[in-house]
Order: sequence, then C-alpha cells, then structure tokens
Amino acid sequence: AEVPLNVIPAAAKATRVSGVRAKATELGGVQPVGTIHAGQDFSVESQTPVVTAARLRTAGTDYPAAIRTRYLQLPESTPARVGEFTSNLTSDAATPYQKAVTIRDWLETNKQYSLSVRKPRGNIADAFIFQMERGYCVYFATTMVAMLRTQGIPARFVVGYTPGQRVSQDEWVVRGLDSHAW
Repeated sequence: AEVPLNVIPAAAKATRVSGVRAKATELGGVQPVGTIHAGQDFSVESQTPVVTAARLRTAGTDYPAAIRTRYLQLPESTPARVGEFTSNLTSDAATPYQKAVTIRDWLETNKQYSLSVRKPRGNIADAFIFQMERGYCVYFATTMVAMLRTQGIPARFVVGYTPGQRVSQDEWVVRGLDSHAW
C-alpha cells in the first residue's frame, strides 16, 4: 500500500513544480494535491533568497504582529532558567543577529552531535542546555529556537532536507535519510 506524501521537498521559495499537482502551504512551502506514487518523478524549481550577514546585522526588531504572535511562543514547560541563562550568555550582543550567532556558537562549542541519545524527560531545551552533552539536529534546533524566543527574537523550528545525492548534472535524489531540522 502506498503512503501519501504530504510534503514536497523544496528549497525556499518554490517557484515551479512539475510532474505532480501541488499547492502552496500557509508558510510558503509546497504540498502535493493527491498522492505521489512510489517511483514517480517530479521536479521543483526554487528561488533562493539572498541574505547576507550585513543585511541581518541591520534588520532591526520591528517584527510584524503576526510574526511576533506565531514565533515568540514558548511551551509552558519552559523553565525561567532557560531565559536567564540565555540573557546572561547574550548580554554583550547588541542585535538579534549577534544574539543568534552567540547562541549558535555556544551550542556548537558546548554540545556534540550524536544520533545515539535518549529523549530527556521534561522540557527539551532545558534538558539540552543543563543536562545533556550531546544530541542530534532536533535538540540543537529546539534549543536554539527556545533560547531566541526567550530574548524576544522570533524564531521557528524547521524540518527539511539536505541536498541529497547528485545523480547527474542537474538532478538530485533526496531520500528520507536526508531529513534535517534547524
């Protein structure tokens, strides 16, 4: 039996889908209309946004209300110490971009990547910051999102795919094992 695929792997911002009917999602992704069958070929063309560090440094904090409402939420299980730790960690950072870089660098320096970890009890971000030495992409992404949100910086957890395997000059095969979170 075929399992319906409810996402179409694509780099942001998909501009054209061929070989399968598709519709835009609320968050700007693409989703199939109907079933994608095993072995069915389709292609997606995307327009990759050009975002530079210089542009991010000057982006400011005038976030639209819809962004603040959606991307500043934290689970009630998030202990205050997550925000307190993050405030202390980022105290020398003047901009949201500098805070994000500081948090990213702290995670990369203090945590090891590993697929062999047990799911912690309670709040993931709290456990990853204060108890765990290693984790995989979901732990890094969840923790960074929570840390940013405690500082009033809208952030979202995203799941997608790494590039996959290049099989010809202009063709790539992307499999489930290429999934990633950030």
